[in-house]
Amino acid sequence: GASTPLGKYIQRRVPLHSHARLEALYKCWVLFWLQSNWNNRDGRGLRVDSSKLNSPILSTNSSSLKNCYTKEEKSIETVDSSSAPGEQELSPSFLYRLVVGCFYQPLDSIEEYYGEKVAFYFAWLQHCSFHLLYLSFVGAIVFICQLSSGNWDHPLRPFFSIFVMIWSFVVMVTWRRRSNFLAYQWGTLDYQEEEIARPEFKGTEYRVCPITNTYVMYYPPWKRWLKMCVSIPLTVGFTIVTLLGILILYGNRDVMLAQYFATGHSYHISVSMDVIGQTAPILAVELNKEHLRDPDFWIIIIGFPTALGLILPLLNFCLRKVSLWLNELENHRTEAEYRTHFIIKVFAFRFVCYFAALYYYSFIGVGTTDPQATEHGIVRVASTLFTYITIAHWWNICINVFFPLLLHRWR
Repeated sequence: GASTPLGKYIQRRVPLHSHARLEALYKCWVLFWLQSNWNNRDGRGLRVDSSKLNSPILSTNSSSLKNCYTKEEKSIETVDSSSAPGEQELSPSFLYRLVVGCFYQPLDSIEEYYGEKVAFYFAWLQHCSFHLLYLSFVGAIVFICQLSSGNWDHPLRPFFSIFVMIWSFVVMVTWRRRSNFLAYQWGTLDYQEEEIARPEFKGTEYRVCPITNTYVMYYPPWKRWLKMCVSIPLTVGFTIVTLLGILILYGNRDVMLAQYFATGHSYHISVSMDVIGQTAPILAVELNKEHLRDPDFWIIIIGFPTALGLILPLLNFCLRKVSLWLNELENHRTEAEYRTHFIIKVFAFRFVCYFAALYYYSFIGVGTTDPQATEHGIVRVASTLFTYITIAHWWNICINVFFPLLLHRWR
């Protein structure tokens, strides 16, 4: 392990990262808005435009070393950073660098340093973020129409749903083309990885493989299934208990909101399972201007999802640790099998956590064709999703990024 004396000695002798290359990648990737990233560059990677290097306006009096780690240029390029007086090329404005740089990443440099799997992950994020601009523009128009008309169940909603379906199809089709282009550029098109046994895999005996005609470690499948009889109920039970807690939270939020306006603006917090699925507390509070302008209305509506958004990442972190332990217990042979069973364990929990509000107010809490009930469900689902993509997302980043970084520096 890395914490053992031998592991620390190996890290000192053979460091995991090349800090010189990593520093250049960090500067271009994270600090993309800096003007130095756009001098003689397109701002999208560490590549230097060769046509600008041969330009006569570049002076030879002073120069700076800029690391360029791309597929085409795998060497350190010396770039002249100063130009003749009055002939220096104007760099883009700060607003242009900030807006355009948000949607581009140095994928070639990421692929060379971290590998194709990591590069494809960030390529997908870049692709999806860019196409979300179209969806957010149309969604903003629908939202403005809802506000101007005062009708949350606006007639444009069905057409917006159709647009979302078409948008999803276009995103997947264009991603297929984009991924094939990147795979061809990185030399991984039609590449099939021949997996070997994981170092952590422990077999009970050696048997001759009928394909390779060599001895390989063998682990009886019945032993793995016996262990999965423990891991599957444990994962399903954890997910069901979490779902039940989320439904109780949503139901008691509606009851608390109804009691707040019924008893003269006083808070009464109670926890009961009988409130799940009740429509009367949802319809008890009208969505008029008086209630929508009341800060306490939004404190109750957003406060409960906020508390849930702070708890769910912690539960997700605990389930992740338990799932990793269960995967090690199941003793999967290849990395693909290990990763597949881990995703199955985690995906069900995350799906239940972040989509419970949508299904609750669509089929359980509201579950009627009453337009007023539909509007109440839309407001609650929208406020919950807004909380999840803001507060819960930032809190999740703190748990997975900043807290481990602080612990690493503290150690």
